[in-house]
Amino acid sequence: MIAWLALLSTLLLEQAFALPANNPVHVLATTLSDSTARHMNAGRPRHGVYAWLMFVGGGVLLTGAVYYAARSLHWGAVLALDVAVLYLAFGFRQFSHPLTRIQKALESGDVRAARELLQELKHRADPELRTGDLTPGEIARQAIDIGLIQAHRHVFAVLFWFAVLPGPTGAVLYRLAEFVRRRWNPRLPPGGAPLAADGFGRFAVVAFQVIDWLPARLTALGFAIVGDFEGAVYCWRRISAVVDGELADSQILISGTAGGALGFRVLTESESARIFDEPGQEGAGLAEPDPRAMRSAVGLVWRALVLWMVLLLLLTAATLL
Repeated sequence: MIAWLALLSTLLLEQAFALPANNPVHVLATTLSDSTARHMNAGRPRHGVYAWLMFVGGGVLLTGAVYYAARSLHWGAVLALDVAVLYLAFGFRQFSHPLTRIQKALESGDVRAARELLQELKHRADPELRTGDLTPGEIARQAIDIGLIQAHRHVFAVLFWFAVLPGPTGAVLYRLAEFVRRRWNPRLPPGGAPLAADGFGRFAVVAFQVIDWLPARLTALGFAIVGDFEGAVYCWRRISAVVDGELADSQILISGTAGGALGFRVLTESESARIFDEPGQEGAGLAEPDPRAMRSAVGLVWRALVLWMVLLLLLTAATLL
């Protein structure tokens, strides 16, 4: 019950007081990860394995030690630790607020402002991105895609690993693994192999792919349950048949299944054509996204979150009987 209360408290706290993207903990993690890479990258892929185990594994072990120390003190100490770690691991408001601003800009007809907001939102992943020629529909599609993936990585996947491993260790495992995947592969394509010539960041990509495999499918399942189930399942089956095993399969699965649940195309035109275009099923019959689709996507995320919180509450109650 402490874990569920910690989740609920953190969600409410994060909605009221969103943690800034460049907060002191993020700055510290950036400094430590860069220092680890600088001192351990000697030009061989195995050095990336050692660095990952030291940085991510060390963070998990330290969190576990603090957790068991808190358990020996008082349940209130455990609750406080869980809330503190989850507050740092979550971060959906960092992305949901910009998405809301993009939606409002599109609804008011200010396409230029929407383009600038989208470019600002995606700048961290691709500093060279230019959005000057994007149509309102494409702006909405890209914003929805970002929102769905970030909802998974900053809420649903963190929630899963928090529920699976003791205390807040699971949340730390996922957040650090996702962080070094990006940090040690600064020009990582949306689903491609790492571009580091020496392969230092390759293990971080593979490790995150393994860690994210099951949570990604549970996130997609949640979207299917609270949305158009038949459409979502059709998209899931087509994606599994075409891209299963690719490095990008989890991300494509979440976006594609959510698109089926919403009834709007969320994948890029090329991805949609590769996966869905067959006689009688062009684009899986999905409508092109518009500003209204962004509102529907936000509702889908919140319904899925309520679903998993209720399921966790029921599981928690069952263990107490």
